[in-house]
Amino acid sequence: MIRVVVADDHNLVRQGICRLLEETNEIQVVGEADNGIDALKLARLLSPDMLILDISMSPMNGLDTLEQVKALKNSPRVIILSMHADQGLVQQALQSGALGYVLKQAVAGELLAAVRAVSCGNVYLSAGVSHILGEMLLNERTSNPLDRLSPREREIVQMIVEGLSNREIADRLHRSIKTVEKQRRDAMRKLEVENLASLVRVCLSLGIYTDPGL
Repeated sequence: MIRVVVADDHNLVRQGICRLLEETNEIQVVGEADNGIDALKLARLLSPDMLILDISMSPMNGLDTLEQVKALKNSPRVIILSMHADQGLVQQALQSGALGYVLKQAVAGELLAAVRAVSCGNVYLSAGVSHILGEMLLNERTSNPLDRLSPREREIVQMIVEGLSNREIADRLHRSIKTVEKQRRDAMRKLEVENLASLVRVCLSLGIYTDPGL
C-alpha cells in the first residue's frame, strides 16, 4: 500500500484527488493539508511514502515545502501539482528533489500513473511538460562548465593552467593570496574537482590552454 499525504489549498481539488486515489486498492490517503506548513507537519508525524504538493499554496508553497522535506529523516517522495507547464518551475522542482510534476489539467489517469511511477523511484512528468526533461538533459550536455565561473575565477584558472603560483597570480592581479586561494577554491567547487591536477586536466579538456607566448 502506498501511503500518501495530499496538500492543496483548493478544497474541491484536494477532495477530488483524495477520492481518485482512494478508489484504487494500492493507495491510501493518510493525511490532507491546505498549505505547505501543515503538509510538512503531517510528513513528520505520519512518515508517508509520498507527498502530493500543490505548487502555489500559501503561506508555504509546494517548492518551499519540498526544500524542507529533503531535511526529514525519512523523507517521502514528492509529486508537484501545477497549473503551469513552465520550464523554470519544472526544472526547479526536479532539481529540488521532486520525482513527479503533474499538470492539474491532465487526465486523472496521469496522476495515478505518476503515483505508481514515483513510488518505484522513477521520474514522471505530465505529457504537457515531458519534453522539458529532454531539453534540460540536452542543455546539460551542450553547456560548457567553464560558463559557471565568474570572469575573475576564469582568469585565475587560466593562470593556474599556465603554471603560475598563488603568489604570482596575486601579484599580477594586485590581490591578496587569501583572495586568490578563495577564488581558486570557488572555481574548483563549480567545476567539481578536488585538486589542482584535476583542475588543470579539466580546464585543458574544456578549452583553456597554456599561452604559447609565455
